[in-house]
Amino acid sequence: MSAQETIELGTTVERTAPPAVVLQRFVRGHVSATLILGDSESIELPQADALVSDPPYGIGYAHGGSSGVLARTTKFVGRKVMGDDKPFEPARWLNYQTVILWGANHYASRLPDSPAWLVWDKRDGLNGNDLADCEMAWTNLDRVARLKSLRWMGMIKDTERGQERIHPMQKPAALMAWAMEMARVPAGATVLDPYMGSGSTGIACLRTGRNFVGVERDAEYYQTACARFAQECDGALL
Repeated sequence: MSAQETIELGTTVERTAPPAVVLQRFVRGHVSATLILGDSESIELPQADALVSDPPYGIGYAHGGSSGVLARTTKFVGRKVMGDDKPFEPARWLNYQTVILWGANHYASRLPDSPAWLVWDKRDGLNGNDLADCEMAWTNLDRVARLKSLRWMGMIKDTERGQERIHPMQKPAALMAWAMEMARVPAGATVLDPYMGSGSTGIACLRTGRNFVGVERDAEYYQTACARFAQECDGALL
């Protein structure tokens, strides 16, 4: 990678095309997290033992918000996910030893067959509404399908209660830790997330003794993810 530099927390970052590479590194114990502001589809990426990501699905999603005045997600109303305006092509990410791609039911026709889908039941007994009852991840594992029940519906959550959501498609760190456990990603391994978003995969890596490399091309989400990692490394759990 070229032109490595750090971005100072607390500065204003425009949501425009980022420079070639902006890099911030965090260390916790014997593991590290390297966060890169850039386009993962056009920059050179370091080697990794596993790829775990929640990429743009290619569905043109914009957050619909909530009618509740106290809802923490209302700030995302109408906000679109960068890169979600075109079909997602997963082929470039399939050569890693271990691959987990969330939202893959939206682009399953472009993936090989797999017996080992991961299913996240995010209602866990709550009544249904217009949103999906579950989310699914494709894996390249030669195992069986697995199910995780973890309630995560608006303000009704099993984990990270009271914490402000920093991305409209944010996943629980506990979910990403479970996914890596199901994939048997070993401690000390390096995990790549080319569509880092809020950084949940990386937070899960730090908490479970894995190294992390995350790439995000939206400068605003990159900055908030850096702040999240800084708090995590100071001992605050998000």
